[in-house]
Amino acid sequence: MQTTLVRLAGVFVLGAATAFAATVARPGVTPVQAELMTSVYAHKVTVGSTIFARVLTEWRSADCNLDSGAILEAHVISVVPHTRTAKGSELDLAFTRAQCGDRKLKDFQLMLAAMAGPAEERDLGLFSDPLPFNPSAGAQQGYVNYQAAAGVSWELGSMIGQAPVMPHMKMGDVANIKGLKLSVGTGPDNSSVLSSKDRDVTVESHTVLLLVPAQGAIPRMAEASVTPPALPAADTSGSTMAAAAEPPVEDIDRCVPPECSEALPAGSAADLGKAAASISISQLGYAPRPQRAMTSFDFEEALAYLGPRELLVAFNPHVMTQRHSLGPGGWTVRVIRAAVVDTKTRRVTHTVDWELPDNRQFLWPIGQDRVLVHVGSELRVYGAGLKIQTRIPLDGPLAFVRVTPDASFTAIGVIRERHSPELHAQLQESLNGAEPEEDVEIQVLNRDFEPVAKSTSRSWLVAPTLLNEGQAQLLAQPAQRYRISMLPWDHHAWTLAHFESSCTPELSSIGPDLIFLVSCDKQNEEYEYRVLRPDGKLALKNLPTSSAFGYAAQGSANRQAFVVKTVESTRPVPEGALFSAADFSSEELSVYRAVDGRRMLRVLVNSPSASRDGFALAPDGSELAVLTRDQVAVYAVPGK
Repeated sequence: MQTTLVRLAGVFVLGAATAFAATVARPGVTPVQAELMTSVYAHKVTVGSTIFARVLTEWRSADCNLDSGAILEAHVISVVPHTRTAKGSELDLAFTRAQCGDRKLKDFQLMLAAMAGPAEERDLGLFSDPLPFNPSAGAQQGYVNYQAAAGVSWELGSMIGQAPVMPHMKMGDVANIKGLKLSVGTGPDNSSVLSSKDRDVTVESHTVLLLVPAQGAIPRMAEASVTPPALPAADTSGSTMAAAAEPPVEDIDRCVPPECSEALPAGSAADLGKAAASISISQLGYAPRPQRAMTSFDFEEALAYLGPRELLVAFNPHVMTQRHSLGPGGWTVRVIRAAVVDTKTRRVTHTVDWELPDNRQFLWPIGQDRVLVHVGSELRVYGAGLKIQTRIPLDGPLAFVRVTPDASFTAIGVIRERHSPELHAQLQESLNGAEPEEDVEIQVLNRDFEPVAKSTSRSWLVAPTLLNEGQAQLLAQPAQRYRISMLPWDHHAWTLAHFESSCTPELSSIGPDLIFLVSCDKQNEEYEYRVLRPDGKLALKNLPTSSAFGYAAQGSANRQAFVVKTVESTRPVPEGALFSAADFSSEELSVYRAVDGRRMLRVLVNSPSASRDGFALAPDGSELAVLTRDQVAVYAVPGK
């Protein structure tokens, strides 16, 4: 979207053309670029309704400075919905307030001057300036020159493919929105009128708006236009930043043995692995709540290995806790109890309680018998025996943590509130209870947890999917199509795969160095998953079934195996609908050999938990631990 917006702004620099000379004595005015935060329908709004837009690029003037992400407020002056008797529809909008460099809104009038439909391809989140690459160190050892990386300034933003250049952009133009017309500044107090002849006025979220100061800047002349500035010539110097020719993109579902296999359907009971040990943790306070309603798998429990037989079991005991300040991270929301269990003797060797200010993911395995844990207002690295090895302070609420499969890099996002409490509440109401977008400050750490780069982002962007070779980017396209692009550390971006999905896909990375993709079959809307290699080749895929409800995956620290969890439901559960663990009929876990996708173990659990992370592979891949509603079951993984 960023490339599209820059070009759109470039062709809409107003005021310098001859047609404007009589009324505008000063140089041209650059418009404010914004996008609607929610969809607007004429039949759903009333006079006085508030509509919010989000500024996309920084804008400066003598009266108001707008940062990227600043809020613009508009009001409905008049509305005529489409009815059987009134074929035409109109919507009159006045932009009257803006977040001019402050957390509060102030009076600042803008006039809606042009519009464009949402971008054909929308980035869901990516590091747009990758880590510097050190080719002399080799592909596996030299991802980054840490000395050079320390001074790099990163930005998170949209990276959209080449879009057609618009030759002219006129006052009142509406691009890529069928049947919609815009009359600039013809309503009361410089408001602009949207109209449609034979349908309801409808403007979708993410529609791009170009606005100009309402007073003394722009004449009401729809016929005025300007010629866009010349674009820079293509870079043919052979620089590493020049776009590399993309190899042909193979069908994402093309499975070629021996490097790929299909997940086999359920077999007989004889195929199932039997638990070598079961560990009851009820005496520690573990009390699952299978009736609790939710809209997605939660993070109430987690399993991770701190050694070949040292299993960390972490869970929410749901005890009454005193709510108090945890520092910059916020206030106590829940307590997590962690216990280290010897899987051979079944004895608990260590326990500790952690206080958390949120309900998000709190634990990330990082190899070398270590885990990264969110506790209060810091991240901690724990090793064997629950010994703290490193502390990483957080100066705000944690947004996300992402780690490359080989733990070379860790990206940490911290939320920065950009709104006043009053504005935050207004935005939340307009978004039907969803949290409004905030700023996210990102710090990238190397293997030794030393900072190597910084950046800023927005909270609505999906956290990046990091592989050992670079970043996997998920881009949304029209007609429920998606594209996965790979941006290696050496800057040569290329397309990994195209696919379709009737639900919003989920993209993550797992060991040894694989992409785990969960989507929905477009024909029957059933969940399905694929495991892709960094070159885009398929390593494993499953056949969607009507009872499959969700998936999760993780890899072993020795990079030899990975495990996929499939949850079966007793009833269909549409995306976003409420469900509980009581709706789950079973949970199947299959351990695969990483080199060729061969299944080594299949486990069936009849009382699964609702946690996404309630399973773990031992570092050497020899054990699989699974949390059920009453115990931890440990299975031996057969040798290769």
